[in-house]
Amino acid sequence: MGIVKNALRTRGFAAAGISVACMLAAACLAAGVPCNQVAYASETESQSQTANAQNAQSSGYLYAVQDSETGLWGFVDAAGTQVIPCQFDGIGSVPGEPPQLMITDDSRNPNYKAVSDLPGGVMGDDPFPMYDSDTEKWGYIDKSGEWVIEPEYDDACVFSDGLGLVRSEDKGVGFVNAQGELVISGYTGATSFSEGVAFVWGKPDDEKNGIKHNDRYAAIDKNGAWALNSAKSSTETDRYCYNWPVFFREGLGYAGIEDGEAIYIDNKGNKVLSVSSGKNGVSIASAGPFYDGYATVKLWGNNSWDANDGSEAYGLIDKTGALVKEPTTNSDQWETYVHLWDGINRLGDGMVAVEDSVTGLWGYVDAKTGEWKIQPLFSDAEPFADGMAYAKDFATGDWGFIDDSGTWTAVPRLENYYCDEQPLVAVGGLVYGDATAEGGAVVKGWLNAQGLWVASWR
Repeated sequence: MGIVKNALRTRGFAAAGISVACMLAAACLAAGVPCNQVAYASETESQSQTANAQNAQSSGYLYAVQDSETGLWGFVDAAGTQVIPCQFDGIGSVPGEPPQLMITDDSRNPNYKAVSDLPGGVMGDDPFPMYDSDTEKWGYIDKSGEWVIEPEYDDACVFSDGLGLVRSEDKGVGFVNAQGELVISGYTGATSFSEGVAFVWGKPDDEKNGIKHNDRYAAIDKNGAWALNSAKSSTETDRYCYNWPVFFREGLGYAGIEDGEAIYIDNKGNKVLSVSSGKNGVSIASAGPFYDGYATVKLWGNNSWDANDGSEAYGLIDKTGALVKEPTTNSDQWETYVHLWDGINRLGDGMVAVEDSVTGLWGYVDAKTGEWKIQPLFSDAEPFADGMAYAKDFATGDWGFIDDSGTWTAVPRLENYYCDEQPLVAVGGLVYGDATAEGGAVVKGWLNAQGLWVASWR
């Protein structure tokens, strides 16, 4: 099999578990990395094996891996031990990509501030979507690799809120439960459920039955009944009353901007939070979902000619709508400047990665106070999760991992390491990434907090 386990160190990211030089060389060749460009691990074999074993015991997750030679997919545990052989031609949630949470038959953007409990390629306790080459259909497997929902669908998304979003030619778009029962069907498009609500995009016969969609969505509950404002509508034609889907998290869903304020609704459709900057000339441009009581917002300072022009900044709000750190404004006859952070990521472990407006460097602020907890010393930074974060070293331009004190746990020596623009989220102590070594060889896989490849492939 082409998976390289515990045997690769690219540009200084250590591989552990194999100490014999010839075995490391063999692993390098399997990964397509020239051996003279790969450094040896500084950690001992016993230390690495102990760390991986402890990691596996603390994590109930499985991680998708691909065989370098066959291209087939399987799963390993947090120690890199193969649990499900690489035998599947397709995977419904790809490592490094945000999980698909929407199926439509048009070109609409499927993101809409959608959030998933797990990043791409990570299997929890829910059935996981996989492709069966024999039937050329999608179904769901469990942690033993057995089909628990037979492959009979043309498309399938990860489970969310206890249901999987699926599509078939004869039954349209709908939802299947963990027992394989199709509980809702017949739509031409839908989003996954979040906190009991999903958004649907019409049925094929609606228009000839006099039901107009007006390029809008309707909301349903897990019984398939109308929900939110769709339930309050007086006629079937009025059910489609949302310009875009609303994804809920922690009881709130971002419903858009009205008159420079961010609007959040609850899962009954009631407007429960209107967020403004509280400053004249500073509007809310967009907002994100809540994490542990806080959400990020984008602000702009307007000038007198164009309401959408002016300097941009980012802030953090709590569930009262108050900004954790107040913006300040300096006005002259030309424009209003907003002095706050120039960039922001979502909350993780009580801290938020932000870009300092003065230095242009990234650090971490305390979510409750907005004060620096880790000083802005990095060229870029990702959210904390499971006590680790991914940061870019200002001096070298390379990436590594830091702990909650800002100390490097994995030395930043990797020149090119990315996750297809998906923020790194540690799950069970592992993150996914791609690494480009000298010579152009690309290695993909899962790493732990020390930067050790737990499982990788080319």
